[in-house]
Amino acid sequence: MHISTTEATWEGHDRELVGARALREWITGQHEQYSRVFLVENGAGTETVAEVAGGDDAVLLHAQSGPYDGPAEAVRYTGALSDIGDELFFGERGVEVQDYVAAAFVQIIGPTTVGFFDEISWQSFLDDAELARRTGVFPSSLIDPRVLLANRRALAAPGELTTPSAIRVGSDGRVSVGMQGEIIGDVDDLNSVIESYLPRAVAWGGMAPSQALIEDLTVREWIGRYLNATDLIKMLRVENGVAKISGFGWSLVDDGRADADPLSSDPFLLETSGGFVLADTTTLRRQLLSPVTAKVVAATQTSSTSEIAVDRLVRECGLSEADANTLCRDAAAALNIHFGTRAHASRRAASSSGR
Repeated sequence: MHISTTEATWEGHDRELVGARALREWITGQHEQYSRVFLVENGAGTETVAEVAGGDDAVLLHAQSGPYDGPAEAVRYTGALSDIGDELFFGERGVEVQDYVAAAFVQIIGPTTVGFFDEISWQSFLDDAELARRTGVFPSSLIDPRVLLANRRALAAPGELTTPSAIRVGSDGRVSVGMQGEIIGDVDDLNSVIESYLPRAVAWGGMAPSQALIEDLTVREWIGRYLNATDLIKMLRVENGVAKISGFGWSLVDDGRADADPLSSDPFLLETSGGFVLADTTTLRRQLLSPVTAKVVAATQTSSTSEIAVDRLVRECGLSEADANTLCRDAAAALNIHFGTRAHASRRAASSSGR
């Protein structure tokens, strides 16, 4: 097999690890190291991709594809990643494709990507999310550290308009978004196609109309928070359904006056055997909190304004208004917490009653 100059620069490095990192970003749509990741199937031409992909992109090329001589980091793979049961490999490192529903019943033995292949699996995902929000019990597949949820970035912001960052160039020359997304053009027009602004929900275009998916998630604005909670469980390795996670079957300040949901990116408040803990899935930082500080966090994150949070703390803790205000301000500065996002009444009703 011919290896281009660009590809040869990776000889002597852990190419399998490089490929696995780029593939992870392609699967989830969450980009940290690369601006875009192109997955080029067997039989697809590489010339256009070489011209379009830049130095901050990654290109995953099938082992039987032609030579590649572009500026992007390039790694060769074998296998495929499209349908249920497919497996893709970088050397001995591999990942398997499973349907969301089936993943709960099969034995996960290695890295697995889980997707929604029909409306049944999509509805099951929504039902599981609602159940976790009510009870604190999460689907086993999503808290397994070996499992990646396909197109995860699109779940948190389905209607957000953006240029594609996970691009599949099919063997037939058609260009699509991510593992299961809509066809958005042809490889001959690749340069213009990937500059088009599209809603993130096109990543599931093969399953249902994008607008229907956007509507399903719009009434569940907390889905991003739910997905981050699955990361929290993986991070802390807490027992499913036993750990008390604020907003998922448990609220420390349960006064019926919360008018907002915590920001998706905010740290999580937990009650553990050792006391109250604030855990951040972004920084991986954990802090023990006093009971009063924990209540300040709970009230702040579930109130849309300072005035509401302060009033709730005055009633809950018997504090003066001045002291409650100071505690809210100090907690926000020291703990990186924020006031929540006000949830529309109809959305709260939809969340409590299901789809």
